[in-house]
Amino acid sequence: MPTLAKEQTVAELAERMNRMQMLLITDCRGLTVAEMTQLRSAVRAKGGEIVVAKNTLTRLAARESGNTQIEEFLKGPSTLTFSYDDVPGVAKAIDDYFKATKKDVKVKGGLVGSSVITPGDLERVSKMASRQDSLAKVLGGVNAPASRIVGAINSVMRNIAYVLKAHSEQASTTEA
Repeated sequence: MPTLAKEQTVAELAERMNRMQMLLITDCRGLTVAEMTQLRSAVRAKGGEIVVAKNTLTRLAARESGNTQIEEFLKGPSTLTFSYDDVPGVAKAIDDYFKATKKDVKVKGGLVGSSVITPGDLERVSKMASRQDSLAKVLGGVNAPASRIVGAINSVMRNIAYVLKAHSEQASTTEA
């Protein structure tokens, strides 16, 4: 018989899974409480969060949210890392932390959007352009043609001004 607390945990996990852009499942055995706190802080700084939950409850939440692809990764101790905004930033924070501490932390897999990622994909995801960088590139590409049009119009106006000035100077020299 499910308890109210377990039902609430499943509902919270399902809500997080519905909001997430990336979910990473790791086995963080071997990390001390202080190291886990450091990792959580690094992930939180990038707009993510780390949750430890029972696999059974996580599996139920995955089914409830339509993310059943992660069930294959829910074996043994599991730590769930959610990214809501900056997917590459959170992935980089985790990847950098694991490299810096040289701890044997096992990445089991996860999701980016609805695509399954494997342990080897973490580094590739961490090297992706951030959302802000991507938006800046798109806006730069949209803005470039408009800037060229404005530049072309300005150069035509400048040329007309030079012609008028030259004509005016020529007219004043012929009058004198």
